[in-house]
Amino acid sequence: MNIIFNLLNTLLHYLFNLTGDLGIAIVLLTVTVRIVLLPVSIKQKTSIVQQHILSKKISGIKEKYKNNKKKLESEMQKYYRQSTKSMLGCFVSLLQLPIISSLYFVIIKVPVNVGTIIIPWIASIKTPDKYFIIPLIYALISLSPNLLSYIKYLKTVEWVKMTKSNLIFIIIFSIFITIKAPVAIGLYFITTSLFSLFEEIGYRLYMKDKPLN
Repeated sequence: MNIIFNLLNTLLHYLFNLTGDLGIAIVLLTVTVRIVLLPVSIKQKTSIVQQHILSKKISGIKEKYKNNKKKLESEMQKYYRQSTKSMLGCFVSLLQLPIISSLYFVIIKVPVNVGTIIIPWIASIKTPDKYFIIPLIYALISLSPNLLSYIKYLKTVEWVKMTKSNLIFIIIFSIFITIKAPVAIGLYFITTSLFSLFEEIGYRLYMKDKPLN
């Protein structure tokens, strides 16, 4: 963990010296980390889609062979093996946690107390945004990936529609974790959410004509 922290801390200082703006350096560092983790993230998305498809197939098998216990058990064994393999892909995402958490702490412990051209209305990225613009932007961006499935062209598999309660929860949670947080952390969250949004759009476009079996 210390190795990852030191590496990211060194990279942040390098980007700060290169750009002369700590806000831009944080954005570039966050994007760099997310690009490095992109293969893991794609693997996770594919595994989730496969789990969804397998779940539907298993439900169909149970209905089809509900009166033939022997055949049902035989077919279920095949699908459970596939299900186990796709679940392993979801666990791969746990590899991201040490890197993402280290990045978070690197940004929290930034020693420089300066502003950034990205957010001209604040004097220091180590203070919260008193105008609450950053929390509101983060809340809106956090909602975006959940709305992609409402766009017919980007719909890949059947999805559970987002309820009003889920919508409200995302908004409240997003504002809650950023309203008192330093602007530097808000930049990190916004950059991460934007990257996730474009990653999701790219993934859906790529997989659109590549159905998973």
